Amino acid sequence: MICVYAKAQQSSNDLLQFSGVVITADSLRGLPLVTIKIKNSRKGTYSDQTGYFSFVARKGDVIVFSSIGLKTVEYTIPKNLDGSKYSIIQPMSDDTVFLSETVVRPWPTPEEFNYYFVKANIPDEPYERARGNLRKKNLDNVSAGMTYDGTEAGKQTVQDQNARYYYNSQIAPQRLFDPFAWGQFFNAWKRGDYKKK
Repeated sequence: MICVYAKAQQSSNDLLQFSGVVITADSLRGLPLVTIKIKNSRKGTYSDQTGYFSFVARKGDVIVFSSIGLKTVEYTIPKNLDGSKYSIIQPMSDDTVFLSETVVRPWPTPEEFNYYFVKANIPDEPYERARGNLRKKNLDNVSAGMTYDGTEAGKQTVQDQNARYYYNSQIAPQRLFDPFAWGQFFNAWKRGDYKKK
């Protein structure tokens, strides 16, 4: 019993509140949405819009900071810390990627381009497959299954955060008993906006 109690007490003493700010190495600006996790585990968090983060970790854990376009950084929490709180400021630098050179040359004249474009020998199978991919039904199916791209996802995230901050520490209004909203609903119903087309 004494051994089990001592082991449990020792493991709880290893826990600490690990927090800090992730910044850019060149401009010292807070980095939002940086993935911060304990190495070889699923535990971690993301930095907020100002670069701040906070979560529970253990002394000696290796923390991995990663984000697209930035170099991944590993930080080891010291094992000989006193207390249950530890904070850091973690700079991250850009990850420069060098692509191989690509040379694009135009046709000498528009007439020569038109001639070779018309005379291009495209095999029937890829041609028919391309025509099938451009059918309206196929394009509608593809567009219905598409998720947000990077720009749309960023805008949606900013809108969601704006809505949360706008009603911070308040209850958001419920429009269930709003007569104007009901009026708009009935007008739309009369116009036939909800009929299947």
